Amino acid sequence: MKLLLLALPIALLSACAAKPPQKGDAPRTARTDACVFESQITGFEPLDDRHILLYGLGKKEPYLAEITPGCFDLQNQTALAAIDGDGNGQICGYGRDNIVYREFGRTESCRIMTLEKATEERIAAVREKKAKKSRKVIIQ
Repeated sequence: MKLLLLALPIALLSACAAKPPQKGDAPRTARTDACVFESQITGFEPLDDRHILLYGLGKKEPYLAEITPGCFDLQNQTALAAIDGDGNGQICGYGRDNIVYREFGRTESCRIMTLEKATEERIAAVREKKAKKSRKVIIQ
């Protein structure tokens, strides 16, 4: 009898956990599933203060990382480090991985929010978005 009482809640919990995605559920995208081994990152190219290309195995495998908050003066950096915050040896779009660099004698650290294998279309879209941003200038 005790076994039956224990089996019923377990069955109900597993039924709830195995439900199919609903209409309003946000799908998990490939932007957070990609990972690159920390030791394979050979270069980088900042696209703006929120996006950076990390090159794995030379420039053959680019990964587009979105970081937050927007890092100050990221486009002018000549050296940076990808920090494996969770100790699994990989830089991913989830977890505690960061982009770190020195700026004006202090360390800037920016969390990697998403990471995806970069395609030419996606890189062009980020660059186009950057080009469309207009600046407001107030003249007094």
